[in-house]
Amino acid sequence: MKLRKLVFLSLIAISAAVLSGCTADDVAHQKTTFFGLYTYEPACFAPSSPISMTVRTDEICGMELPSGDRTQFLWGLVSIEDY
Repeated sequence: MKLRKLVFLSLIAISAAVLSGCTADDVAHQKTTFFGLYTYEPACFAPSSPISMTVRTDEICGMELPSGDRTQFLWGLVSIEDY
């Protein structure tokens, strides 16, 4: 019984060490996508496609400090830009 508890606690400690991660600045600025239906690019400041319907957050709510983030839906057909 004690051996089972020891093995169980060891597995919990090992899995906690393996599954916990550190955040780094370069990881936070990576592009996230879900099969092209949804794409999020933080701090990209890239121009959108001319065939894209673009919505800019500064036009909607007048933000003063843009983040440069861009969210696209349906393979870039609809873009929401914060710059």
